[in-house]
Amino acid sequence: MNNLEKEAKKLSHLTQYKDKSQEELLSIAKESLEKKEILGSLTFCIDDKEREFASTLLNKYLSESSLESTSEKDSLRQLVDIEVLIERVKAYLNTEYAKANPAIPVQMVEQLTFLNKQSIELKDKLGLTQKEEQKTVLDEWNKLKAKAVAYYKENAGCNIAKCPECKKLFMILKDMRGCTIEKLSWFKKTVLYNKPLFKLYDEKVITKEKLAEILGTSADYIDLIYETTFKNDRN
Repeated sequence: MNNLEKEAKKLSHLTQYKDKSQEELLSIAKESLEKKEILGSLTFCIDDKEREFASTLLNKYLSESSLESTSEKDSLRQLVDIEVLIERVKAYLNTEYAKANPAIPVQMVEQLTFLNKQSIELKDKLGLTQKEEQKTVLDEWNKLKAKAVAYYKENAGCNIAKCPECKKLFMILKDMRGCTIEKLSWFKKTVLYNKPLFKLYDEKVITKEKLAEILGTSADYIDLIYETTFKNDRN
């Protein structure tokens, strides 16, 4: 039994993998061995915190790419090593900046710039940068869709919109073909008015304040329309 089969057998005893097929277990085992090999060959991890960071980072990168060659595996190991160093330099700089009279450690800043450049080059080589950009674009697109749905729910029926580029308002012309005409019960000519609601108010079923809240008006408006419009309709 080779190492891959041994790893698959060991994983099969874990609860989260008990329903996996042999083919799926071998695939997971292959990834597990690759991860262990890379973590075991890292150069710059010096404590448990850095090893945990490296492990999390490696899981992320392995989920975004598949290693097809030894060269790619070496590049990924170098990338994780560099990311560990970047975090270490950042931690050092934060400690320095927290001092009462911090001095700018120019050499460390230059080192951080150099490491970031190497990290970007290795990500490009492994195709990770493109995937991160695609993920960012997808996230932004999902945010825009959510905003569009929220705007539609709040402004359903409104045909006035604002251009997201120039911020100017414009009107969407609606195609009225096929539409049917219905009587609008919330207006009498151009006056905001609903007879059934005012009838409920007249019968003391609802208060003046509640009617004003429903129509979105003031209590004075209710008094005015009650005297000038509803009483005429009632009589």
